[in-house]
Amino acid sequence: MLAIQGLKCIYDTGSRGWAVELALAGEGETVTRRFDVDGPDDAEMLIEAFEESTTSSFDPATSEIVFAYEYADLDLDEDEAEDEDDEEVETSEDESEEDEEDEKEKA
Repeated sequence: MLAIQGLKCIYDTGSRGWAVELALAGEGETVTRRFDVDGPDDAEMLIEAFEESTTSSFDPATSEIVFAYEYADLDLDEDEAEDEDDEEVETSEDESEEDEEDEKEKA
């Protein structure tokens, strides 16, 4: 696996097609590999994936590009996050009701 140093989108006027060029670092030198893509949207998608990834690599044996991402909390799913938000709202409503009861008792 070779580390990907950069990506760029290319329009080849000779073949009249879009391509993505990878700058790869390996064995003390930088090499480039070019891959045809269907259009600028596909090239942009690959570039965004590269920019958002934590690490990226290229396997010359299989021509596979791998983008790896690092997430803060993989165990917490969306439903649990929404439940936690709902609990916080309920707590703040309960506190305001208690404050109103305290004010009524004082009066």
